[in-house]
Amino acid sequence: MLTRFSKFTSRSWIWFIGTSLLFGIHVLTSRFHMQVYDAGGYMKLAHTLYHSNEVPLLLRFDSALRGYLFPLLYVPVVAASTDSAFITEEAIIKVLGALLAGFLFGVAIPALWQLATGRRVMPLPKLVFVLAGFLLWRDYFNYTLTDFPAVACLVSGLYLLLLPRTPAWAFLAGVLVAASINFRPVYLVVLPFVALLGTITAVRQTNIWPVAVMQFGLAFGLGFALPCAPQWYINHHKFQKDTPLVIGIDLDDPVMVKNGDLYLQKINDGFSVQKYETSIAVDYTNAAVQYLDPAGLHLLRQDPNQKIDSYGEYVKFMLAHPLDAVALYFRHAFNGIDVLYPTPYLYRVYTSTTVLACINYTLLFGAILFILLQLRQLTLLHCVIIAAVLAPAGVSIPMPVECRYLLTMHLLLLTLACFGWHSVWPKLQGRLPSLAVAYLLFVGICFTLSASTQAALAEAPKLLHP
Repeated sequence: MLTRFSKFTSRSWIWFIGTSLLFGIHVLTSRFHMQVYDAGGYMKLAHTLYHSNEVPLLLRFDSALRGYLFPLLYVPVVAASTDSAFITEEAIIKVLGALLAGFLFGVAIPALWQLATGRRVMPLPKLVFVLAGFLLWRDYFNYTLTDFPAVACLVSGLYLLLLPRTPAWAFLAGVLVAASINFRPVYLVVLPFVALLGTITAVRQTNIWPVAVMQFGLAFGLGFALPCAPQWYINHHKFQKDTPLVIGIDLDDPVMVKNGDLYLQKINDGFSVQKYETSIAVDYTNAAVQYLDPAGLHLLRQDPNQKIDSYGEYVKFMLAHPLDAVALYFRHAFNGIDVLYPTPYLYRVYTSTTVLACINYTLLFGAILFILLQLRQLTLLHCVIIAAVLAPAGVSIPMPVECRYLLTMHLLLLTLACFGWHSVWPKLQGRLPSLAVAYLLFVGICFTLSASTQAALAEAPKLLHP
């Protein structure tokens, strides 16, 4: 057992190093050298924490919109680049991004798959997975954005909860899940599923299940409280709010303060904008790259106020228009996994994205095949893990969708396509002609849906191949 674990660990380190090198070479030689928009906002907060003379440290944090933890982790980066004449801040950020990619694609996701399914990930599927992640998401690791760190924390937390029951693993899982929520407050929706997963694991590993569940709950709760306590301290002393969660409102934005709920505001925006990108492009005049949704806007106009003022009103309104609601959600969901650019900040908008889209659609086709053929093999444990992974993406669908908002969904589909393909291939070998027809039909439908969205680009329609 020890020898097998040692071999697996050594291979994991090889994959970590190789994947980190792949991403590192790319990001260190890429054209992106500035932290802008959200990424720049996080680094500004890190600089505030480092340079401010206010004591204690946490009271230097002055944002109610964002969590404290992610900027705090970058304070050493600011310190190292400030005190050194040889190391730049951007270089450290890129190296850390490459290491994060190496951990997530090379180690964490394959390890979670292996532990959850009991199937060893062979080198070729793992290589395909790493290359797919590189092709589709590579330039995200140039920036200090919280999307991939939050996923890394969630995946690591789920992995720890599947390990043999010990209070230490549960405590660390609580820390990681709380960190993911502080990074991305929308991850709060994973909490019930994570708690259920930990409870199921605890019950299965002992006959004295009430004690096991209590031990898990206590250890996980203490771990969860550790990152939350400083957030409560900041909220209490800086903003007079007694909550351990990120407030999620920019107090300097009058519109946001008036609305009082950022998510509800985004839901309203989601009726008129079906997809959203951010531009630093030379061929687009606006930073907001919006793909408009005339059908969604017309749907919202059916409301007497032409605005949703509460979640209850939203549910009632969507239930009154079920087919249009399903159509809107489908458009948003497809747009969220329709990765056209490998970067969060577009250098060129009107450029051909056909090759990247075709690679993405091929992988999505593989994932759908796996789901159709292996659905009956799902266990309760699998369903809970999948629910935890999909929950952050699910609650993001009503908003103007950025691909990074549906990151957990997309990574799950990539995982199924790359790691599950070998298990379904024997069932498909006698159906190659029909499989080829289905593939061409699927890709054709995807390109048609994507073309429809790109034609709705606000400044001017975008062609599939400009």
